[in-house]
Amino acid sequence: MRYRWVWCWLSLCAFGLSTGGANAITALERLQSADQPRFRPGHTLPPLTRWGWTMPYDVRVELARNWGYALEFGGYVTDDAADALNDPQSEASRLCTLAASDPKRYALFVLVAHGQFGEVPDSAWTHDASGALPDGQKIWSPEAPDSIFADAGRRWAAPIARVRAKAPISMVLNGGEYAMSVYGFGGKAWSADPKVIAARGDRDWYDYLSERKAHQELIIAEAVRAAVPGRRYYLYYYTDGCPHRNRFPDWWQWAYDYKYMRPVSDIPNGSIYYNHFNSGWTGDNDMLTQALNSVAQQISYGDPLSYNWMNAGWKRESLGEAAIGDSVHYMGYLKCYYTAGMIGGVAGYFAYPVETDPACISQMMVLGQAHALFSHLEEFLRHGDLLPGPNRHRWSTDLPAYEFPTGDPEVRVLARRHRTRPEWLVTAWAAGGPDRQVWVEIPQLGRVRLRARDCGSVYRAVLDDGRPRLRLVDVRGMWPSAGL
Repeated sequence: MRYRWVWCWLSLCAFGLSTGGANAITALERLQSADQPRFRPGHTLPPLTRWGWTMPYDVRVELARNWGYALEFGGYVTDDAADALNDPQSEASRLCTLAASDPKRYALFVLVAHGQFGEVPDSAWTHDASGALPDGQKIWSPEAPDSIFADAGRRWAAPIARVRAKAPISMVLNGGEYAMSVYGFGGKAWSADPKVIAARGDRDWYDYLSERKAHQELIIAEAVRAAVPGRRYYLYYYTDGCPHRNRFPDWWQWAYDYKYMRPVSDIPNGSIYYNHFNSGWTGDNDMLTQALNSVAQQISYGDPLSYNWMNAGWKRESLGEAAIGDSVHYMGYLKCYYTAGMIGGVAGYFAYPVETDPACISQMMVLGQAHALFSHLEEFLRHGDLLPGPNRHRWSTDLPAYEFPTGDPEVRVLARRHRTRPEWLVTAWAAGGPDRQVWVEIPQLGRVRLRARDCGSVYRAVLDDGRPRLRLVDVRGMWPSAGL
């Protein structure tokens, strides 16, 4: 009965509903009263992280203790934030003490104080042929001097190094969205800058701008990475195969080429948020098709795993109830994304205040539950391959779809095969409509029948006397690690 109550509560929370008033429970109470995910002892998946306003201290500790999250240092790591470490009673000191006492359970994560460049020289900006700023605006130039980024890297890394001196740091998040932008924003100005035109030569804009952005960000990345020895990952938002690649003619104007951006982050990390430049779980621009578009590009460069910026929607007045997706389908989407090679993610929420918004907490809980499930299936991620399926991707037809057709456009099936033994991991998701049975043909495994649920169904499959035999792993779909 407790499971059924939690399932219903999660569904309500995903639509932004809560009891409200004096009876509203806190984020900590929600986390502590729910069925906690069960992680495989000794698993090596990286801890989850989050992006948004800082959570209360006790919530941060609870997320790290029982929900698979790294311990949130809180806020951008500036000099002022590092200065707080001089006070042993400060929250910063308490967090570092906790992280140092048990770095595995309380793996610390920090946010780079990104975008703070101080006084920027005139040489950083784009100029027209007369030497003037375009329409008087300061637009970052692709040819901005390296010294600007070297200085920023030193200054952003310095306070992080002070935190690292007190406790190991596991995850470092750089939120990006600073300095040089994409062609869609700056192309007109760059096209009138003689210095940029000369540097570009006969290269196309996408190739040239991607190389320049990667060059500038790598200077910062290397400085920050040097300050955090022993980290798990440094992530620059975002470093991925473009989820919109080939979806519309001018897609390249809003992205960078992963071929160049790969070294900027320690692992591919994409950004797909519910009803934000997509049609949600289903439709002609759905989130999973976007995700697999990115995954296909990343696999083509030898990067099969990813750690992604996740969100099932946040309160937006213009969208009303359509702003936030339900937790049940979010679970199904996550099971598919993990099957596609995701090994963790950043739980993002962009409406304030986060700690009292049930949609925010429920999304974090769902991500924690999915993470726990795949801690038991980690060998398929690290020692298995995502199967390409028989078709090409809907938009990027030069790459595989990495899913298996069911004859039903709203039922999605993904599969991985273990590299060293004949065993498969197969996930079926009813992205729309009721739970239902589907048949798919998996190479070497054969034709199998799956029950696609709205919360996703994850099967382990083997051959028994030449015939496929499947076992449902996540029997309790919204508490998928139960019994594992």
